[in-house]
Amino acid sequence: MDRMIICSTSAMEKLPERTAVCLGYFDGVHRGHLALLEEAGKIAGKEHLTVAVHVLDRSPASVLHPDQPVLQLTSLAEKAAVFEAHGCRILAVSTFDEHFRMMSGRDFFKRILLDRLNAGAVITGDDHRFGYRGSAGVTELAELCAEAGVLLSVVPRLTMPDGTVISSSAIREALRQGDTARAEAMLGRPVETLYNSQER
Repeated sequence: MDRMIICSTSAMEKLPERTAVCLGYFDGVHRGHLALLEEAGKIAGKEHLTVAVHVLDRSPASVLHPDQPVLQLTSLAEKAAVFEAHGCRILAVSTFDEHFRMMSGRDFFKRILLDRLNAGAVITGDDHRFGYRGSAGVTELAELCAEAGVLLSVVPRLTMPDGTVISSSAIREALRQGDTARAEAMLGRPVETLYNSQER
């Protein structure tokens, strides 16, 4: 597979090849997210898997709290470009609708990771949560992976020299303060690549 394919989890059939799936919200697609992709690439090479990334089509906060606008850092198209440049070959997009919102962590694992993405490995950050109201975390994910015989790699969060955890929230705060250099240090690329950056 030379070029990355983008597919909707609501329409796709189970992938024929097994995958190493990166999980996260991937708003800013920052250096912490790139660490997940790097780890996925290493595992995929050893286990003969295909690197995949699972994303949502919108920020959950924009649906759960529509009266509280959230600054979207990266469009889906930009996410796709960054993912592909860092070895992703399958980008699976789930629509954050009422059905998805109500899905339990176990159902997400089975219906999306196993029955759609044919996961042989899962790679995520140590603070990732999933399922209804974020009820499942890495502890529950480890149990689900063990039951299904799926490898799990939990990547520690990256920090700045001052100890600040690199996150989409920290990038938004740097942008609010006009600290472009700090935002770019966390992103690992120019701020100009961000969604609607010309409006800032």
